[in-house]
Amino acid sequence: TTTMHNNNNNNNNNSGSSSSSTTQPPSSEQPQQQPTKKQKPNFGLSGALAQDEHQGNMYKGVLLKFREPPEARAPNVQWRFYVFRSKNTNNGATNNTTTTSNDNDEPLETLHISKQSAYLIGRHEVVADILLRHPSISSQHAVLQYRVVNVVGAAAAAAPANQLPRKQCQPYIMDLESTNGTFLNGIRIDSARYYQLKRGDVLKFGASTREYVLLSEHTTSL
Repeated sequence: TTTMHNNNNNNNNNSGSSSSSTTQPPSSEQPQQQPTKKQKPNFGLSGALAQDEHQGNMYKGVLLKFREPPEARAPNVQWRFYVFRSKNTNNGATNNTTTTSNDNDEPLETLHISKQSAYLIGRHEVVADILLRHPSISSQHAVLQYRVVNVVGAAAAAAPANQLPRKQCQPYIMDLESTNGTFLNGIRIDSARYYQLKRGDVLKFGASTREYVLLSEHTTSL
């Protein structure tokens, strides 16, 4: 804007000293000062979100080792983990024998796991929903994921042919390529693969002696 005014002044000076000899342009043609543009709010991606878009799923500044599937939902069943200490002291990363908790023992703790669609299990204090402190546990060890799936079996076979398939929200476990493995009923599961869980299943992580028994709200024993 400053340059524009200077050029007009120079042109007026060069045309002569008498103002009467110069025809002034109509006022509508006078150069007008441009209003100062207000800076608009920036809704662009932040650094973390941009990194998420190109590299993976970022949460609280940490790159997660999994992304929830489209069929992820919070469950309508009140699932819980009842945590016991295993009586088998030989458990380790290579152990594939089934261990059983003493049903007469009180659980060490009860974890309510039905308020969200996924629970990250591991040692990472920032992102883990179920924090495990045993040294054999990886920072992001496994994920408990709820997924909506079609009902199969006798109930599905008995439904009319023109009826849409029934759906249920079921719990699944997936090992996130942990160093010392995840064990379902004593058997080490493959990494990066969903395994459907059933009521009464027992999970163990790494070389920890703790057992996580999956039960619902009104189930008190296996």
